[in-house]
Amino acid sequence: MTSRGPVFVALGDSISAGVGDSADDDAPLGAGWAAHLAHLAGARSFTNLARNGARTRHVVTDQLPHALDLMPDVATLVVGGNDVLRSDFSAFDVARDLSTAVTALRDCGCSVVLARLPAIGLFELMPSTVRRVMRDRVAAVNEAVDAVAQAARPRTVEQIAAARRGPGNRRPRQGVVVVVDIGGAARDLGPTAWHADRVHPSALAHRRLAADAAVSLGRAGVLTVPGVEPVVAVAPGAKLPPPPGPGVVDALVAALPEMPAPPSFGSRALWLLVAGIPWCLKRGRDFLPGLVRAVADDVRGRAPDRPESHAPRPV
Repeated sequence: MTSRGPVFVALGDSISAGVGDSADDDAPLGAGWAAHLAHLAGARSFTNLARNGARTRHVVTDQLPHALDLMPDVATLVVGGNDVLRSDFSAFDVARDLSTAVTALRDCGCSVVLARLPAIGLFELMPSTVRRVMRDRVAAVNEAVDAVAQAARPRTVEQIAAARRGPGNRRPRQGVVVVVDIGGAARDLGPTAWHADRVHPSALAHRRLAADAAVSLGRAGVLTVPGVEPVVAVAPGAKLPPPPGPGVVDALVAALPEMPAPPSFGSRALWLLVAGIPWCLKRGRDFLPGLVRAVADDVRGRAPDRPESHAPRPV
């Protein structure tokens, strides 16, 4: 951490809490993609408020008040995975709570990194109808993420002026919103992309996601990233700079704390027996009744809940 860097805060669920990653003593900010992003940014401080099992409503009620007290410059927010694993899943509720959190953070001058979720690997091993239901739920969460990010883009002269106000005005400068894709960060990593549970990113994927987020914040003008040209600095009407090549992401990953060796096949199998199966049984008591209903709806051809008809108002 540096004395003059940005203040970082992480909100969300187990992905931001760092599950699937591990770090040694040379990682003073801890494990997880949000901590690695703060490391790349030379953060003045980093606070991880993310908690295992958190849903979008928990972010608003439990994490957001503490985050606002910290007056962060950048917040990461990955959530929605636990919502799709519940019987009462609602894409509208996800979109509403995401919009609430993002609006509150931006109005305090904080820029926000949202993330699109990947397909849940455990359910990719199940019958096609179950896979389709779970993919639809994940797609609905990602549509909510995209809708919230789209709503945050300034559309009028007044909104653009508000976004450019500095600390000397009554209203702080509004932060920007960028979106990264967890599946995209892990797409070419093969078997090394995922933790033993096939739900969370691996240590390498956590680092790749952090590098992708740094590039996105660099292009948005929030961070200064070597090899990344800010798009906001381009004159009106000028050609936009091309996105940086994979070498920039590789260099950012190389600048992060060293990764531990990946787990062996035996340790992954042991994890499945000791932790994975008990987790599935515990979660199933709540999830399975809703999954049965969702599969029945799918068979009958009933369309799943989608957030686009409930898109948040522009902020």
